[in-house]
Amino acid sequence: MYRIKDILKPRKDVLEGTFQGVIQTHKVDTKEERLENNPKEFLEITYPSSAIKTILEMIKEKVTGKSFQGGFLLVGPYGSGKSHTLITLYHLFNNPSLARNWGKEWKLDFELPEKSRSVIVSTRRYDVDHLWEPIFKLLGKEDILNEVKRFPTTDQIEKAIGDDTVAIFIDEIENWYGAFDPEKQAHLIEQNETFLEHLLEVAADPTKRLFVFITFLEEKEGLKKIFNRTKPIRIDVSPIEDREKVVLHRLFENIENSDRDKIESVVEKYINAYSSSPIKLEDIQNYKRRMIRTYPFHPLLLDTLFQIYEAASERQNVRGMLNVLADAVKDNYERKDLILLSDIDENAFRGIDLKLMEKYEFDKERVKDIEFAKEILKTVLIFTLNEKTHGATKSDILLSIFSPTEGHTLNSILVNLENIYGKPYYLHRENDVYLFKHDLNIYALLEKEKSKLSEEDVKERIVEIVKKDVFENRVFIFGFDEIPDHNKLKIVVSPESWGVNDTLKAKLSEFYKGKTWQNTYILVLPVVNTIFSFEILEKAKRLKAAENLMNQVKDEGEKLKLKKIIQDEEKGIADKIRTYYGYIVKWVEHEGELDCRLINVSAEINAIREKAKGDPGVICDFIVELTQNKPYGIRIEELIDDFKKYRRYPFILDDETIYTAIRDLHRDKRVIIQGERGKWYIDESPRSIEPSFVVIHPKYIPQVAEESETYEEENVEEITGDDKNENDDKTDVVIVERKEKDELSLTGNSPRVILSQIEARTSEKDEFEEILVEYRFKQKLSKQEIMKFVKQLPFQEDCEIKAKIILWRGKDES
Repeated sequence: MYRIKDILKPRKDVLEGTFQGVIQTHKVDTKEERLENNPKEFLEITYPSSAIKTILEMIKEKVTGKSFQGGFLLVGPYGSGKSHTLITLYHLFNNPSLARNWGKEWKLDFELPEKSRSVIVSTRRYDVDHLWEPIFKLLGKEDILNEVKRFPTTDQIEKAIGDDTVAIFIDEIENWYGAFDPEKQAHLIEQNETFLEHLLEVAADPTKRLFVFITFLEEKEGLKKIFNRTKPIRIDVSPIEDREKVVLHRLFENIENSDRDKIESVVEKYINAYSSSPIKLEDIQNYKRRMIRTYPFHPLLLDTLFQIYEAASERQNVRGMLNVLADAVKDNYERKDLILLSDIDENAFRGIDLKLMEKYEFDKERVKDIEFAKEILKTVLIFTLNEKTHGATKSDILLSIFSPTEGHTLNSILVNLENIYGKPYYLHRENDVYLFKHDLNIYALLEKEKSKLSEEDVKERIVEIVKKDVFENRVFIFGFDEIPDHNKLKIVVSPESWGVNDTLKAKLSEFYKGKTWQNTYILVLPVVNTIFSFEILEKAKRLKAAENLMNQVKDEGEKLKLKKIIQDEEKGIADKIRTYYGYIVKWVEHEGELDCRLINVSAEINAIREKAKGDPGVICDFIVELTQNKPYGIRIEELIDDFKKYRRYPFILDDETIYTAIRDLHRDKRVIIQGERGKWYIDESPRSIEPSFVVIHPKYIPQVAEESETYEEENVEEITGDDKNENDDKTDVVIVERKEKDELSLTGNSPRVILSQIEARTSEKDEFEEILVEYRFKQKLSKQEIMKFVKQLPFQEDCEIKAKIILWRGKDES
């Protein structure tokens, strides 16, 4: 059995672990030892891709005069080899002797100038406002910069070049260009765009030997417009056929001269196994040829890595991939015959999605004792990171793990795949595609957690949702909450139907039994027998299970996913339960008897309140009717209490409803109001209405007798003599009123009534000498109660108090 070491020889830096896969343009002129600034070594590891060959042909045409164009755009996605191609051309221009030897080795026919000036500018090194400044300085033409006004003209550029052959290499131009603020630095953008346009125009001049090479991602529209006008030669450096050869040449010595027979013997064993297996290949013979061409790497490995790194924003697929593959070669070339996807180090992908890597490692630990678990999870992870696949099929997993020379069987891998599924938290399966997600795979976990839940706990959770999400925490749930009996409005929601007719009446009678404030309850009933349907119970179980799992996971990302599940289930339950409601119970008095009606209403607090409240006009009529037989009226606070106690009264949402009704009735002269100190409001409206005010029917307006004044002649004295003002022509008189003693008998059941009668039957000129008050108690008082009563009697200065009490005592007591 052949191993890789029997067929290929890895390069020295690969085996020693000093492999440099990242190529950086700004390191070309650095003093440290780098591959980029060593032309000989750099050209040795450089494969002449089709892009490089094409560029060399175009350069030859410019040099020989067959073509005028000397401008080149090296285009391709991140990591496709643009910078490597740029540095290769730079070294070829700068080192004619090395260039000839390299061309001879690869049998290339190209023609480069024997002498030229070359400058390379990476915007990673030069962060300037004007791109031409570092170029002119590197060309030794700083003096021309003093002549530049807004931007270099074509004449100034031609002056800087002179009659020499000049090659200008510009890398990472889009990062630099994109850093300008279009609003604040529009002038700089315009100046640099004009310079680039002039530079490329000179490069296209047949009389000038100027070459300009620019790497370009084709993302910036402003640059695109310039290049569309000047039309430099566009070279795509990313064909996949070239990339495979670039990789192999970079990692192995003399890869082009490898033993094909040995390679075919290795590949044949894999292809034979693939032929009679669940592995799906469209053209197995073509796949065989591909395996031979990409040896020692499995084609699926290269394809997947190319796609992953190419799609990863601002990552380099060939350069990043080269490091990954170099490590795989170093670790496996002595013991394996083919490097598979599961052989590479997954830690290379931490920078792509660190959080997903952490979840993969967590799951890997959970299944570490299962055969092929590590390889299976690693394969799924890598395919998940590939934006073009987002997961691995069974065929992908088999191709990534199966090795006939290591004694594997395809069936054993599939069996262990099934054994693994359901144990990792983050491994998912969607349409037979396995993938990792940041989310927990809750389906298996939730089912396990659901089995631990009691029905009582589940119903309690449903009730919480009904209360909080459906009814905004503004209701009491019948059967679950303690429902108070106070004079405030209460909305009571039942999860169960109370039936109809006699069943409903019996339920209502049981509910109101013993309650004082019976007209403060809005009862809301469902239109279904119960809200605890199978669907709702199942959703609540999943919800409760997810909430329980929140205490078992620590990762914030996982908790966010669980929160999302909880939110979705809560919303689903709430939305469904809203469709179950409902009815409210309204009371009507019919032929002297109280009856109930079920009124349709939606599960929305404001709608419920609107349907429950009494009609304002009905409330006004009801108040007027109540005052009809009340000569002394009704105290407002007592009126409000009665509205809240008795279901035969119209339903009010708050006290203000009554105050508003009284204002309207007073305005329409349907009632009058008696305020503080017995003041009457008949035509005039009080500034505010207090609970202690009294509402009286207009027919009981008090008739206040007009007081007459009598004057006695003998009480009139004439003022004469010195007391008389000499200037007065008339006699002044003093009028003295004659007063008569009178007694008024007053009867009532409260001080307010007595006060009302005093107000009505006396005038402001009356003077009061004595008030005799007699209290007759409906129930006998104890000694403590009578003492407390006396203490509450009012105090008046310069007043003699006499009291007589009637009491009952035992015969044997003195």
